[in-house]
Amino acid sequence: MKAKIRVLLIRFYALFYFKKRSKVIFYHDIHSNKKYTEMSTSIDLFIKHIEIINDSGYEIVPKITKSYGQIEICFDDGFIGLYENFDIIKKYNIPISLFVITSFIDKKKYLNKNQILELYKSGLVSVYSHTHTHSKLTGLSEVKIDFELLESKKIIENIINKQIDSICFPQGIFNKKVINSSISAGYSKIYTSLPGFSNASQNIIKRSLVQFSSVKTFIAILKGGDHCLFFWYKLKHFSQ
Repeated sequence: MKAKIRVLLIRFYALFYFKKRSKVIFYHDIHSNKKYTEMSTSIDLFIKHIEIINDSGYEIVPKITKSYGQIEICFDDGFIGLYENFDIIKKYNIPISLFVITSFIDKKKYLNKNQILELYKSGLVSVYSHTHTHSKLTGLSEVKIDFELLESKKIIENIINKQIDSICFPQGIFNKKVINSSISAGYSKIYTSLPGFSNASQNIIKRSLVQFSSVKTFIAILKGGDHCLFFWYKLKHFSQ
C-alpha cells in the first residue's frame, strides 16, 4: 500500500474516533541530520509530537495502565542519537521504553553499555529486549529463537542489574511459535508493530509507528485513525 493512500485512510478514519484511548507509539532515533540512521526523526518534529500529546491532554507514561488518556513512547534498536539529544527527553520529562539489539551494543552508531546504564539511571528510560542479533525470528529454529530471546535478556539484565519483562520483535514479524517462546523465556509484555489501541490487560501490545508523521497525520494516529490498517499490517507481520 502506497504511503499517500495510508495517510489518507488514517486521516479519514480518525474522523470516527473521539475518545482519547491509550496508545503506544514508537520511533527509532532523534537527530536532525539523520546522522546514525535514515529512520531518525528530526528534533523539531519530535518536539511537535510531544507538544501535541501534552496539548491534547494525554499523560505520557512508562507503561499503559489505563484504557484512556495515556501514551507510551518507545525507541527501537538503540541508536546513539537518543543519548546525544537526551536533554530534550529531560526537558519534557518523557518516560521512554528503549528496545535494544544487544549484539549491536558498543558498535558504531549504537549505544554502549555505559550510555545504556546512564539512560536507565536517569529514571526516565526503561530498557528492554529487541533480541540479540535482530534476526527475523519466524525463520529460525526453536533453539536459535531461544538464544535470541534469552541472550538479549541476560545481557540487558547484567547491564542494568534488574530483570526485564518486555520485548519487541525485529521488523515486527512474529508468529504463535515466537510468542510462546517469548513467554517461556520470561517476557510478559510483547510489543508488536501492529497499529491500534492499548490497555493494561494486554500482553501482546499494539504500537503505532510515527517517526515521520506530519502534524496532521500524527493527530489522526493519536485519535486511532491507523487502526483501520490493523489487518493489512497483520497480514504483513503475523503468520500462523
